[in-house]
Amino acid sequence: MNKIFLSFFFLIFISSCVTKKEDVVDLSVPPKNAKELIEKVHYMNNQPEWLSLRGKVNLKVEDEKNFTLNIAIKVRKDSVIWASVSAPFGIELFRTMLTNDSVYYINRTNKTYFVKPITHVAEVLKTAITFDEIQEIITANPRILKQKYLLKASEQEYNLVSLDFVYTISNLYRITSATLFDGKNSLAYSYSNFNPVNNFPKQLELSVKTPSQNTFQVKMDYSKVVFNQKQKLPFKIPNSYVEKE
Repeated sequence: MNKIFLSFFFLIFISSCVTKKEDVVDLSVPPKNAKELIEKVHYMNNQPEWLSLRGKVNLKVEDEKNFTLNIAIKVRKDSVIWASVSAPFGIELFRTMLTNDSVYYINRTNKTYFVKPITHVAEVLKTAITFDEIQEIITANPRILKQKYLLKASEQEYNLVSLDFVYTISNLYRITSATLFDGKNSLAYSYSNFNPVNNFPKQLELSVKTPSQNTFQVKMDYSKVVFNQKQKLPFKIPNSYVEKE
């Protein structure tokens, strides 16, 4: 279960505040090709300096029960991703913190911890992923990775399809879902229930599939979202805890 919860931390999160941009992109003109669509999507991406999220997480694992827990996540742009999962009565179970070069993890249930290079994320997920990409998924501002895409358009949405990636994009130029293929492994995520004021999704669903481990699915429902307020990021490993390989 530890790997499942850790994988969940590495993957989750949500969206953005509007900030001023130097280069103006005309969003009123529909894109003629994949390149123009990607330009508009990236223009709409806005990373807040700080993001704080609270809510419920439902974790479903193949051949196991569902788990519904409390979740708190805090992000400092390009610096730290901090998360804590607790039981329904507020008892913390796990805490993790990611930086550009390291992963820190505390398991309160068995009083263990580890500190590993950030590359450990990719090892756990069996999928190549960087700190920046984790941050983008968490803040619901994923970049469309470079590749040759086929563009499919309808009145309500656009689809970009390549050999390794599939993106669904709303007519407001926000990514609503994506599937990333890495060999036989895949990572899929989707955003929904966008706030009409700040275009922020209150719900995130994701799944990871690999041949070597059970598929697991995560559904996040956020009850509180705070932008650009400095947050405390406490992370102290108790002296009594045992380091785990």
